[in-house]
Amino acid sequence: MDSHTGPLLLLVQANVDPEHESAFHEYYHLHVPRLLEIPGYDWGRRYQSVVGDLRHLALYQIDDPDSLDRLLGPELEKRHPIAQSEFRRFEALAGVRDVRINVYEQLSGPVLGHPLLEHDLPLSVVLTDCVDPEREAEFNAWYTHSHVPNLMRIPGYVSGARFRLLEHPALAWLEMGPRYLALYELADLECVPSLADPERMRPEARAEFAEYTAFAAPLVDQLSWNIYRPTARHWRR
Repeated sequence: MDSHTGPLLLLVQANVDPEHESAFHEYYHLHVPRLLEIPGYDWGRRYQSVVGDLRHLALYQIDDPDSLDRLLGPELEKRHPIAQSEFRRFEALAGVRDVRINVYEQLSGPVLGHPLLEHDLPLSVVLTDCVDPEREAEFNAWYTHSHVPNLMRIPGYVSGARFRLLEHPALAWLEMGPRYLALYELADLECVPSLADPERMRPEARAEFAEYTAFAAPLVDQLSWNIYRPTARHWRR
């Protein structure tokens, strides 16, 4: 897939203090369906972490960049009334921290929703920056044409796709990052140790991790990795 084509992906990650988890879930139970009433959103999905330090994940498909001002833009008069109301409700939640809001364009892999994220599969979410601009093209070529295809040959991986932060005036206020996102759908949670546990990982996974360590690790900064289980999904009516 070429960049600047196809739908966009909105990623929201956060942690919540335990005493406020119940109120957070009550809010989100209505929050995602409310957002999907706004033209421009196509679907929304929620996840909870089983590996990693960012417990909550929400993903949304945005139809195209023309929707961004009314969905997420900084100018309140341009935001859709529902979007503005939901922003206020989110900001009023107690105990929410470590919030990350990023909008990505897709670089490679199955198209969003067709079939990527179409099924209720666990999700490995990897975010990175590249620390060397002079080697960023080399880093991307390796990641897209070597690393992801090699992972897809390992039993347990179902799909893999890469994304890059979208540069758009409506998003500058969000201070987004890291720049790159890789999403991997997994067959089930039972396969996670064979893919990620250094003591139990499959030989193929161990070999690719060694390749990552040798080539990519010196180029990577702001690494964030979580494995999530799906908890809810909503589609536009």
